[in-house]
Amino acid sequence: MANPIKRGESGGQVSTWANLNDSFTPLNQTSLLNPYGLTLRQTITSSGSVTVPAGINWVYVVMTGAGGAGAGSVSPSGGGGGVAWGWTIPQSSCIIGAGATASAGGYTRYGHVIAGGGGYNATALIGGGGGGSSTAGATNYLGNPGGAVGATGGNPGDVGAGGGGGSTNTTLNGTGGKGGDGISGGGGGSSSVTGTGTGTGGAGGSGLVGGGGGAAANNTGTRTGGNGGNGLGIDGTVYTGGTGTTGTSANGSGGGGAGIAGNGSNASGNNSGAGGLGGGGAGASSGAGAIGGAGILYIFY
Repeated sequence: MANPIKRGESGGQVSTWANLNDSFTPLNQTSLLNPYGLTLRQTITSSGSVTVPAGINWVYVVMTGAGGAGAGSVSPSGGGGGVAWGWTIPQSSCIIGAGATASAGGYTRYGHVIAGGGGYNATALIGGGGGGSSTAGATNYLGNPGGAVGATGGNPGDVGAGGGGGSTNTTLNGTGGKGGDGISGGGGGSSSVTGTGTGTGGAGGSGLVGGGGGAAANNTGTRTGGNGGNGLGIDGTVYTGGTGTTGTSANGSGGGGAGIAGNGSNASGNNSGAGGLGGGGAGASSGAGAIGGAGILYIFY
């Protein structure tokens, strides 16, 4: 007779349980994705203690780091946070990357599995985060390499575990480079050219989490911010990036990158859109850039 116990389960299988920690919501047999036949038991969105029932020797985790922040005054958009997955032993605590403001995203970690944050400006990355505009993407936890930054002059970033950021547009009537697609999307390049003509920010790259859209400013014609990249949930739900604004003067900000569990926010005038969970914040045409989406941790057993 075949052994009915799956990896990660004890001899007495746990079907329901309760925990007083209000930083996560236990989910009982609701996951549409069941790696190794396991069930999604915990969805955790903030750092703190984690309780797994006694007798569970191994758990399987999927996680994202926080998306990188967008910046103001036509500065870089943020890349999507890194995504990691794998087996680890149960832990009593976890670290969840907080939503980034004017910085690269924070990392998420449970046991020995780690997902780095998304990029911001020229910040060095770890753990598979997508590059902010004009920044290369990073190699992820499993060793898949990141994508290179787009060549100067509004070229797109390369595909990679962390997609490379698009480069800045340097000509009137041009468009910033699109962020590279990947497991984590790169940020879209900005458009910052003085003169009479149009300027368009690059779209964020798409993946399990998307990069933020790039901003456009300084030209005296129409300014259009780039849309954020799309994301994909663990249950197959497609999340969409936010839209950029179009117009003159008080417009041209990018839309936020979608996360693994939420859409990116739309831009409004000069204000750029924030990232969904794990998604990159968009670049703003002026003022402060948007926050990157916080990380998230899923635990299966």
